[in-house]
Amino acid sequence: MKILFVLIFTIMTGCLNVLAENIITGSVVQTSDNSPISGVNILIKDDNGKILAYGVSTLDGHFSIKLSSTSEKLSINAAKIGYKSYSAPLVLEGKSLVIKMEKGALQLQEIVVKANRIRENGDTITYTVNSFAQRQDRTIGDVLKRMPGIDVSNNGKIQYQGIDINKFYIEGNDLLGGKYGIATNGISYDDIGAVEVMENHQPMQVLRGLSFSDQAAINLKMKNKSKATLLVHGTLAEGFSEQPKGLLWQGDIFTMMVTGKYQMITTFRGNNVGQNLSNQLMDFISDRKDETIDGYVSLSTPITPNLQRNRNYFNRSWMGSSSHLLKTAKGSEFRAQVDYNYDRVSAHGASSTTYFLESGDKIIFENKNSRSRRDAITGKFIYEANEKTY
Repeated sequence: MKILFVLIFTIMTGCLNVLAENIITGSVVQTSDNSPISGVNILIKDDNGKILAYGVSTLDGHFSIKLSSTSEKLSINAAKIGYKSYSAPLVLEGKSLVIKMEKGALQLQEIVVKANRIRENGDTITYTVNSFAQRQDRTIGDVLKRMPGIDVSNNGKIQYQGIDINKFYIEGNDLLGGKYGIATNGISYDDIGAVEVMENHQPMQVLRGLSFSDQAAINLKMKNKSKATLLVHGTLAEGFSEQPKGLLWQGDIFTMMVTGKYQMITTFRGNNVGQNLSNQLMDFISDRKDETIDGYVSLSTPITPNLQRNRNYFNRSWMGSSSHLLKTAKGSEFRAQVDYNYDRVSAHGASSTTYFLESGDKIIFENKNSRSRRDAITGKFIYEANEKTY
């Protein structure tokens, strides 16, 4: 009796499973010529978009999918790269289905790739320039001031973690030497893709691993659109002064080219609003500063108020610099740098002193005029071979 009960129960369970399980069969063909399409993903979904079953068409385009659900609202979907997506309501009638698909491009969703603001790889920290740039920025120096750990003074001098850097590279080449203020105050930030900070940098390859440095180096990585292209930009501003009356002006032009073996930066600046441009030609790295010649005549200028120079000076200042770097076939390099600076300062002062005497007051008027002018031109020509062995 027990055996008969178990047998009846097994048969009834199998029948229920057969009744609850549906076999969906069909084929996928092209709309144009009814030729079969293989490798098509077939998905059965409910009204909430949940995938209940799936299958893939064979080489002859046929497919067979087992579906356990008896939901009334079902849909059958087909997709393959190179064909338009197919979707239609599915009715469980036991009939073989025919899915016709048309060729067409698959529209992919838009993908936005965002670079990390700061990346670290060993002793090198990379800052993405666009992540720190703002609309009012003009030069790379403006953006460097906003990067963590980097300080930039008005004349372009750079410090990292409070210590002066020992090298300033452009695409791995030392074009400007210690006079990199020309670059920080001249290169447009839009031409630079990333700024690399190389901590504990040893410039001499032969000493790497033997002598360690606590100074860092800066390397500018150019954008691809800015390489092997003559970059030119400049500004010009004018105004008028009431006291003393006169026209005010300042302007600059900056040119740059970076290729695989050649680099060039040439800039020219001028103004008459009190800015002495000689500090932009300072060497921030060399231990031996540029020599200057003291004048034989010393002028005593009128006493000026305790204000900034550009608030009470009406000078005339020019600055020009041209730097070139050429890499040779053997890996060494030749650098040439010529700088010119002109600064003229005119000062005018007047004073009156009153002496109160019994015989009568006496008033003494004093006028003092002075004009100093400085012309300086320097040239530096270097051939350097920096190798691991020498």
